[in-house]
Amino acid sequence: MKKFLTIVVLLVAGYFVYVKFIAPPERKAAKEVEQKVFEDRYDQTKAAKQAEAELLARTLINKQEEYYAINGRYASNLRDLKFTPRLGGNYRAKVVRADENDFLIEISGNIDNDATKDIWEVTKDGYRHIIDDIAQ
Repeated sequence: MKKFLTIVVLLVAGYFVYVKFIAPPERKAAKEVEQKVFEDRYDQTKAAKQAEAELLARTLINKQEEYYAINGRYASNLRDLKFTPRLGGNYRAKVVRADENDFLIEISGNIDNDATKDIWEVTKDGYRHIIDDIAQ
């Protein structure tokens, strides 16, 4: 019986040593993987919201080109484009400048409720991401 109790005590002590000193790196790695998975999901949500900005930019370029073909100049406000965004509402667009040769539209939104805004710049030549709210 004494040998049996010694074996049980050694097994319990071995388990304790394993759990406290050997297993933590594995648990830590599992926790890091779990955290990464949840962060990636959140980033995917933000990326989906940024896709809204890209679609908005392409739509505004098309609307400006259409307006230019009819009027010989670019529209100086969104009302002239007869444009009402019907997307997710995460972004707002405003015409910064417009004339006969070019236009500049700024698309901005705060997709993760922090101090940094996600900002896109749209011209007749295309659009570009000025400030990435995900990376900030």
